[in-house]
Amino acid sequence: MSERDWNDVLTCEEALARLNIKAATLYAYVSRGLIRATPAEDGRKRLYLRRDIERLAARKRGRPPTGAVAESTLRLGDPVLHSAITQVTPHGPRYRNRLAVDLANSGAAFESVVHLLATGVWQSGLAVWSPLATPPDVLRSLSVYEGRVVSGDIGALLGMVPFALAMQGRGTREIADGGAVQAARLMLQSMAGCIGFLGPEQAFCPRADNESIAGQILRAAGAAVTADTLRAINTALVVLADNELAPATFSARVAASTNADIFSCVAAAIGSHIGFSTGTGTEKVETLLLCEPWSELDSRVERVREYGASLFGFNHPLYPGGDPRADLMLQTAEHIAAQRDSAPAARKRARVTLAFLERMRRELDAHPGVSLGLVTLARALGMPDGSATAIWIVSRTAGWVAHVMEQRTQAFLLRPRAKYEMTLSAENSAGA
Repeated sequence: MSERDWNDVLTCEEALARLNIKAATLYAYVSRGLIRATPAEDGRKRLYLRRDIERLAARKRGRPPTGAVAESTLRLGDPVLHSAITQVTPHGPRYRNRLAVDLANSGAAFESVVHLLATGVWQSGLAVWSPLATPPDVLRSLSVYEGRVVSGDIGALLGMVPFALAMQGRGTREIADGGAVQAARLMLQSMAGCIGFLGPEQAFCPRADNESIAGQILRAAGAAVTADTLRAINTALVVLADNELAPATFSARVAASTNADIFSCVAAAIGSHIGFSTGTGTEKVETLLLCEPWSELDSRVERVREYGASLFGFNHPLYPGGDPRADLMLQTAEHIAAQRDSAPAARKRARVTLAFLERMRRELDAHPGVSLGLVTLARALGMPDGSATAIWIVSRTAGWVAHVMEQRTQAFLLRPRAKYEMTLSAENSAGA
C-alpha cells in the first residue's frame, strides 16, 4: 500500500455515513480485514482507507464482478463454503448449534465433542473409546525419535503420524470401507501418545485401558492426573476443536475435495497449522514472551505493544472484544494455580503470567488469544514446553476430520482460478 493511498482516508463519522452502517458493523469489517485502518496523528482516533470504503459501498449498491467477489472473500472475508459444522460468534465457536465454551463448562467429554463434530449426533455419555492399538509399523517409525524431540519439533512429529497411519493400505481402506470415525480415533490417540516424547520418558505413550484422551495427554507429559487436571485439559481440547474455516481447516477441505484419504487430509492440515503465522504462536509465546527470566516479564510490554497481534495472538480478528476460548483457559489456569497440591514453581509462574496478561488487557487493550491461554494453562499444569502446540493439534484434528467428511458429501473440487499479471521482467524478456 503506497503512502498516497493512506493520504486518502475517511474519519469514522464519514465512513459510517458513506456506508450507512453502525459503528459496531464498521469495527467488524475492520476485524475481518475488509476495511484497513490507521491511527490518526493524535493517536486517539482511527482513519479508514477510502478505497476499501468505496469498494464496500459499491457492493451494497449492486453485485460486483464474480472474480472481485471471490478474490476479496479469500482474505478473511465472507465465508466461501457452506458448512453446518461451526459458526463463529462473539461468544466463541458454536459446534452444530452448541456453544463450545458451554460444552466445556458443562464438563462434556472431548470424545463426545469429536463425535458431535464428525457425525452431528450428540452422545453425552460418551467418555472413553474402545481400545485401538497404534499399528506396530507406526510405532517403529516413531521410535527413531526417542530422546531426540525438542519442543519446537513436536508439530512436525505429529504431522508424520497421519502419513504413517495411511501406509500399509490403511488409507485406501479408510476410503473403501467408510471408516473415517475409527480412523479419526486412531489418529487422535496416536498423536496424544506422541506428547510422551516431550515428557519424562521421552518416548511414545500408548493409551491405557479406559483412559480418556485428556488422561493420556497428562500421563504422557508427566503431569499429575486428578479430577481438576483432567477437566482442565478437557476444557482446552473442547474449546479448540474447531474454529470454522481457519487456514489449516481449509487445507484439509482442499485435500478432501481431491478424494484423499482422511490421514492425508489431516497431514495437509497440520502442515498448514504449523506455519509461522498460525499454530506456532504457542512456541513464540513460550520462547519470546512468557520466558525466562521471569523477573523481566514487565519489561516486555513494548513487545506486546509492537508485536502482540502478529507474533503472540493478542486481539484475534474474529473476536475483537476478546476471545472467550482464551478467557476460559486462563480462568482454568487460575483455578489450577490455586490448588495447593500443584507444583509450587508452576503455581508461581502461572500467577505471574496471569497478572501480566491482565495488565496487558488493562493498559494496552490487548486481549489474550488462544496461544496465550493454552501456554499458560499447560504450564500451570506443570507440562513441558511444546505441550501446548501438541494439545492444539490433537484438539483441532477433531474439526479437521469433521470438515473432511462434510467436504466429501459436497463432491466438488476446490480449485480457485488465478488472475495472471505479467511482471515487468517478463515484459522486458518478451521484447528482447
